[in-house]
Amino acid sequence: MQTKEPNLKAFHLAGIIPVAAPPLDFNMDWSDCLMPVAPNFTAVDLSVLECAMAGCETIWIVCNDDVSPLIRHRIGEYILDPVSVGRMGPRPRESRRQIPIFYVPVHPNDRERRDCMGWSILHGAQSAYHISLRISRWVTPDKYYVSFT
Repeated sequence: MQTKEPNLKAFHLAGIIPVAAPPLDFNMDWSDCLMPVAPNFTAVDLSVLECAMAGCETIWIVCNDDVSPLIRHRIGEYILDPVSVGRMGPRPRESRRQIPIFYVPVHPNDRERRDCMGWSILHGAQSAYHISLRISRWVTPDKYYVSFT
């Protein structure tokens, strides 16, 4: 009797972090996503780490143009895969994998009319799909993981 192997299809998981939303009631000078949750660790840092731990191959941060430079300076262009950081081998630096981080701006026409978390999530997922599809059909996301700040 032959055993049938399961058909495990590889999929591309894209992480969406919606930052573009109306401000909360903290009344601070900076964005709510830059609120500290620990020493030298902000809410957006926690969301990026959560996406990396969930196995996302790309991370898409949906933010307005005024907050984007601050978040880009804080986070950077990529994060190291937490699984590949702990690997030991003859050349551990060469086996480390980088997860790219992309910053998606919200269209200026949508800022005051469609300014909510749900719209930011949908806009981030649609942008991730269409931009990845222009690169190659092999890197288009199949599933999405949403992490809130």
